[in-house]
Amino acid sequence: MSSVEGKKTSKAKANLVAAWEWFKSAAWLQVLLIVGIVVAIVVSIPYIVTAISNQTTTSEFFARKRIYYNDFLEFINGEDDSCNGPVGSDSYNNTISDDKDGFVVMFYKANCDQCDTLQPILENFFDEDLTMDGVSNLNDQLKFYTIDVSWVPDESQDSTEAEGNDLALYKNEYITLDEQFDVQQNVKNVYLRQPEKYKNSAVTEETLNTQLNTLGGGTLPTPMFVFYTKDKSESTYDISNPTKVICGMEGTLSNSSAADVATQMLDIYNFQAYSGE
Repeated sequence: MSSVEGKKTSKAKANLVAAWEWFKSAAWLQVLLIVGIVVAIVVSIPYIVTAISNQTTTSEFFARKRIYYNDFLEFINGEDDSCNGPVGSDSYNNTISDDKDGFVVMFYKANCDQCDTLQPILENFFDEDLTMDGVSNLNDQLKFYTIDVSWVPDESQDSTEAEGNDLALYKNEYITLDEQFDVQQNVKNVYLRQPEKYKNSAVTEETLNTQLNTLGGGTLPTPMFVFYTKDKSESTYDISNPTKVICGMEGTLSNSSAADVATQMLDIYNFQAYSGE
């Protein structure tokens, strides 16, 4: 290194040392810098959260299980027997019924927060290895279907803006508003005579009698689980006599708890009884 370059380096070091000493003595500048860092972190939090959210895989379980209302009617009428799956016995003793089969249909919509919370948890429930009565992977054999009752399927914001405001905005090809009302009427009597642990205080007889094909009508209550069973010797189901109708979650069970959701599903399929506590 030449003498000129050495002098330049020494001078630069001296300037850096002087600047550092000045910074240490300038308390106001240190406070200002700390405040600036804190503000920057606070301002960046929403962007960080958004970035993380965008990387999260959204469950498409409901879409994979989705059927049309006409498909549901074919199950009921026996035109399609692919819906006949294993169900629990009437004794709720973790055994598979020898003489009955059935299926569950769940009605949901895009603008239903409870449905959104349930979706990945239900997917995990059906993906896990459920062993019952000596049968492993029973989950693969259980019959579970969904029907989207949104005003605009798969579009939460559009459905919220359209719902009940203008019948021309109803864009659902899976089920009509009249068919949704038919569902309410078909499940009403069973729902109302069920034990209290299966009822939802927000869903009353008046709720299920609400006409939907009118301004302000909305949709049937979601999520709604309807469990149908029949004797194996029969080919059809009684559409107005489902075995169980659950609107939301049973009793005090939480829709965000995997254990609670599993408890509800095992109860719905008649494998294990929910105590109501």
